[in-house]
Amino acid sequence: MLSKTNENNVQDTNLELVNKPDNKSPNLAKNQVYKKPVFEALKQKLGTFIFVLIAMLFVITYYSVIASPRYASQVQFVVKQASSSDVSLAGLASFGATTPSMRDSLILKEYISSREMALALNKAVNLKAHYENTQWDRLSRLASNSTTEAYIEFFKAHISVQHDELSEIVEVEVQSFNADYSLKLAKALLKICDEFINNLGEGMAKQQMAYAQQDVNRAFTTLKDNQKQLLGFQNKYNLYNPEQDGSALMGAMGELDSQIISLDTEIKSLKAYMHADSAEIKVKQYRIDALRQQLAQEKSRLTSDSAQSLNKINVNFQELKLNNDLSIDLYKSALASLEMVRAEAYKKLKYLLVVEQPYLAEEDKYPKRLYSIATCFVVLLLIFAVARLLLSIIKEHQE
Repeated sequence: MLSKTNENNVQDTNLELVNKPDNKSPNLAKNQVYKKPVFEALKQKLGTFIFVLIAMLFVITYYSVIASPRYASQVQFVVKQASSSDVSLAGLASFGATTPSMRDSLILKEYISSREMALALNKAVNLKAHYENTQWDRLSRLASNSTTEAYIEFFKAHISVQHDELSEIVEVEVQSFNADYSLKLAKALLKICDEFINNLGEGMAKQQMAYAQQDVNRAFTTLKDNQKQLLGFQNKYNLYNPEQDGSALMGAMGELDSQIISLDTEIKSLKAYMHADSAEIKVKQYRIDALRQQLAQEKSRLTSDSAQSLNKINVNFQELKLNNDLSIDLYKSALASLEMVRAEAYKKLKYLLVVEQPYLAEEDKYPKRLYSIATCFVVLLLIFAVARLLLSIIKEHQE
């Protein structure tokens, strides 16, 4: 009995020793009791937010190390006409009013951001290949072997065009992955814009000049044809001017008629004291008959039903001469119109006046790293907050 009792006591003592906490490490037990719930709570809070931190780590790494720098080059210019007649309007009339220079600037602004400009720059400086260069990071560059539409959208995203309505200055900023190339790109763009503006002014002037020149050529051709007809008519009848010949003929007929009257008067005087069969009277009578015969012949030449009569020839000649005179007047008018159009065309010529020449960038302007990192962080926080809110609402509905 005694031995059993001792054994039980020994076992109880061992159990007490086992279950009794170690007095030498009270802080360890305390940490096990209080720190474990705090760690678990922190782990639960960072469980979803950890994705935000990981995403921000990638964003910071990308913008700090990976993102390829982009250099910008600017150019400023204004469009003016050779002879501008802009009139400033006061009051309400100025609202919505546009001057020719403003219209040209707005047209140029749209052209710079157009497909035509993107293709022209690609032809001039091989811009598409520069954007697709594998030296730049994958997220910044244009995909290799991209379509023309993708290239145009990428080009529009890397060019900025601003128009100041007060000064009518157009400011263009181009971006590329190399400072020297940005300068080359800006110069090429400026050259293309200058050619576009020149063609815009010269195109209208050339059309007007071409139309005026056509009128001159047409009037000159008509004049030459009429002169050829007039010359052929003169050669056909051997007459330089039937009107003048008719006047001369009328004068000659008048002189013949005067001689006939004079001789007839002399004959009547001689018959007063001489016999009618006298030789002198007969001579004068023969002369009168010859003059009358000549007068009748000349009258027949001047007026008759024949096509060779001078009056009919003169009518046809006057028609040809009138057509020739009208052709000369039309030709003179066409030449005057051509000179007027040439003067107006000069006034409509447009010029590109450069306010700021393209410059070589010394520092990369894009991407704006701190701004981009801060923006991404704010966006991720908003997404995280909205997601947590939605999850909370879903849990409340499930409970």
